[in-house]
Amino acid sequence: MQIQYKIKNILLYIILFGLVSISLYGQDDKDRVRKVDSTYIFKPSAPVKLYNPSENIINQSLGLDVAFSNSGLGLGFFYNNFIDNNNIIFGSFYISGARNTDEFEYWDYNTGQWIVPNKINRLFLVPITFGYSHILFANALAGSFKPFISLGVGPSLIFSNPYQKGWFEAWNYATTYVRFGGDVAIGADFRSFGSSVASFSIKYYYIPFGGRGLESIQGLPMTDFGGLVLSLSIGYGF
Repeated sequence: MQIQYKIKNILLYIILFGLVSISLYGQDDKDRVRKVDSTYIFKPSAPVKLYNPSENIINQSLGLDVAFSNSGLGLGFFYNNFIDNNNIIFGSFYISGARNTDEFEYWDYNTGQWIVPNKINRLFLVPITFGYSHILFANALAGSFKPFISLGVGPSLIFSNPYQKGWFEAWNYATTYVRFGGDVAIGADFRSFGSSVASFSIKYYYIPFGGRGLESIQGLPMTDFGGLVLSLSIGYGF
């Protein structure tokens, strides 16, 4: 009986020692966490403001227009006046050659020059357009992408000079015609950081010449100097 009593006492001492050790270790662990753990709050020196292209208000813009059409490459300029962020009044023009069929140059061994067979006139087109553009989905789309539609009207200058004359000499015999027309367009405006602006559009010009038309290639008169034009505009807003 004494042996069993001693064994029970020893087990009791072991259990009590274990409970006291666990309690002390837990207390030390809490103190350790309180001493080590901390919170750091960083405050910027100036308020952080997210970039929002819609807040970049532009009153006017101007720049270079690059036009691609069936007649080749054209270069010009544009000017925009912003009534507000969604409504724009614009003016633009570009100059390019004009033709209604492919014109391929061939080497003439008799004259030692490049020629286009049956070509009788060099034709040049300068459409001057004044119009109105409206930004679409202004309340639905945010960011720098701004789709738009536009409508424009104005005079077009058409220059013709004889192909058989040299390039500079031919301008002494040039004839100028003025025709009225217009265009409709759909495209997208892009506004980036700073004051740079850019847009891409697909335009359809209607520029009737009237009468029997005007010939670049003999027997193929042009009665309409319009058509589809892809336009890339790059400029500066202020």
